[in-house]
Amino acid sequence: MKKSVTIGTAGHIDHGKTSLVKRLTGVDTDRLKEEKERGMTIELGFAHMKLGDYLISIVDVPGHEKFIKNMVAGAQGIDGVLFVIAADEGVMPQTKEHLTVCEMLGIKKGIVVLTKVDMVDDEWLELVEEDVRDYLKGSFLENAPFVRVSSKTGEGFDILKEEILKLVKNIPENKEYSFPRLPVDRVFSVKGFGTVVTGTLSGGLIEEGEELSVYPSLKSLKVKGIQVAGEKVSKAYPGQRVALNVSLSLNEIERGDILAPAGILDGSNLIDAVITFSKNMEPFEKRKRIHFHYLTQMVEGEIVLIDKDVAEPASSSRVQIILDREIFPVYGDRFILRSITPSEVIGGGMILHPLERKRYRKKFKQEFVEKIKQLEEGRKKALKVFVSQFEPLEVSKLPQFLNLYGENLNLFLKEVEEMGDIVRVGDFLYRRDSVDKVFRKALEFVSDFHKKYPVLEGINRETLKSFLNVDSALFEKVISESAELLSVSKYVKLKDFNPYLDETFKKIKEKVDTVLLREKFSPPSVEKLREEIGEPKDKFYALLEFLQKNGYKMAGEFLIHPEIFDEIVEKLKSFKATGSFKVAEFKDLLSISRKHAIPLLELLDREGITEREADGTRKLKV
Repeated sequence: MKKSVTIGTAGHIDHGKTSLVKRLTGVDTDRLKEEKERGMTIELGFAHMKLGDYLISIVDVPGHEKFIKNMVAGAQGIDGVLFVIAADEGVMPQTKEHLTVCEMLGIKKGIVVLTKVDMVDDEWLELVEEDVRDYLKGSFLENAPFVRVSSKTGEGFDILKEEILKLVKNIPENKEYSFPRLPVDRVFSVKGFGTVVTGTLSGGLIEEGEELSVYPSLKSLKVKGIQVAGEKVSKAYPGQRVALNVSLSLNEIERGDILAPAGILDGSNLIDAVITFSKNMEPFEKRKRIHFHYLTQMVEGEIVLIDKDVAEPASSSRVQIILDREIFPVYGDRFILRSITPSEVIGGGMILHPLERKRYRKKFKQEFVEKIKQLEEGRKKALKVFVSQFEPLEVSKLPQFLNLYGENLNLFLKEVEEMGDIVRVGDFLYRRDSVDKVFRKALEFVSDFHKKYPVLEGINRETLKSFLNVDSALFEKVISESAELLSVSKYVKLKDFNPYLDETFKKIKEKVDTVLLREKFSPPSVEKLREEIGEPKDKFYALLEFLQKNGYKMAGEFLIHPEIFDEIVEKLKSFKATGSFKVAEFKDLLSISRKHAIPLLELLDREGITEREADGTRKLKV
């Protein structure tokens, strides 16, 4: 498979970008009737060429200032640029604006192509090249190769192809680092096939038959077919210009939409970013209305300065961008800002917080400055910021927050966890400090519980979980990894703790025993017993649980003292050593009512002392 690279053209209107692409590839990228009539590119045009081991897609962008939004859309996702300047005109307004756009989008490689050399003499050509070199000083094209060409005569095109091959060889291969995203830049219908969308694929691969979502509509579609450079393929890879035949109708998808896996993106109209202002922009104070160009979209909004009061040309600033409608931004993506009046590029930057939920206010200045500083320092610091703000942070949100996906994301998380600051618990991420705080809180609560209720084996698991106010996964981690806590059945306790009677509970027990030994075979119900001895419910029922684990037994709603139970058994043995007896005989034996007799007999059955016969009588088993 040939390596795929996408490069773009840039430059002023009528400087010969489209003719250049046609001469290189044989493809006329002017697609619209209006473009043909006016002799200018309005929409994005696309062509492909093969050089050596490379399949090179070329995006021909419009040069007219009215269509700068289309130029920005085309420049998104390109790996390098053919920077076109006509030899008969030199540097012009859109030359400057296109250079700014390329720099702001982070494009690092390019070739300066002087076109229409057949229209000027050598002396003029030398002057123009010298002027262009002076203008490009300090830019990413300062040391770029210069190639002189004529699309009319073909002069210089062999050299240009050699330079393009050198350029693409030095472009790092687009690898699958994140999830697949296709910003849609064209939508059209092909007879017999249906709807086709095109764009430059980034992040990950797309396969034929795959299901994707359309953002922002969230409609689901199936990829029915894929073409790269006019050839049918089963997979498309990051960096490729692709055409997808999709299962939606023409009116269900439009330019500016994004195709990506379902559920992977959330919408946001609030973004924290770092921006570099153009050297040609007019200074402004505090905030400004702007056009926000992102991927293949343009949205109006407002830029708010965070770390300075005045935006100066060629300076940088940390900013918050408030958009008039939601987009689906991703960490690390680049964007362009243009003023509304006059319409000109004022800067460009990088998205650092794609899903900000807090509006910037001057009183939050230090907080925002520190936060954005950390976001600028890379993914590991950024993750700490996101976990702190959204704790517990769902792992499923990380592709948008970190622009990582799949195995790359898992490896990154493993590295982060080994550093110890972030803890993964199930499908969520926590700060280590937060998890440690839950550990301490649980230990303190269980310790206090033991002091208050020493007669109980431990605190009920659900009670402790409710108190800690954490999800099940974090609760289990806290209990299972604690060196001091132990989970036994439905309880949690300190590992070295055993239930005991302290002085308070000894006194309550004495009161209980007094009543039970006095009433013998006809004790009051446990609730009436509690009322009689005048103890609060929590302490009384805690003692009740302890007593049942230490020889006391429940017969229905009645608590039976061990001595009384033994006495009942002895009486039964003396009364009926063999044979069966009726309920009435049992009542008479103990001089009790049926209310007490039935629960006592059921207790004796459970304990294996008696056994109920089919006719309702009981047989002594001991």
